[in-house]
Amino acid sequence: MGLALASLPDWPAAMNRDAALAYTGVAEAQLRAWERANKVAFRARGPNGQKLVLRSALDAALADLFTADVSEDLNFGDD
Repeated sequence: MGLALASLPDWPAAMNRDAALAYTGVAEAQLRAWERANKVAFRARGPNGQKLVLRSALDAALADLFTADVSEDLNFGDD
């Protein structure tokens, strides 16, 4: 059985780290790599100074992940 669309959450325009990880499905290390590369930026704008990132930035980083040269992923340091 497929996942029913009605059961999927309505993602906010900005989200905290836990929600960003759930939204993208990437590992924490990937999210940190995006931050180091300035692809996504968390800002203290949420309740009680909670850091948030724009969903649009996550979408762009994901799109880049899937359109990037896959040979980078296959380099295991053999050269």
